[in-house]
Amino acid sequence: MKKGTIGMILFAGLFVGVVVFVSEYLFPGASVFITAIIAGISALIGGLVGNKVFLS
Repeated sequence: MKKGTIGMILFAGLFVGVVVFVSEYLFPGASVFITAIIAGISALIGGLVGNKVFLS
């Protein structure tokens, strides 16, 4: 594994967890599909940010 890959993965996972938690708090009646879409988009964003922070 490249140096920083574990940090990037942990950052992305933490980012997804926080975003899903906040979305469930703000929109408690959201469907499972909306939550899955939010989690997917936040995983993409978290991965991109983690890549810039840990692998640069």
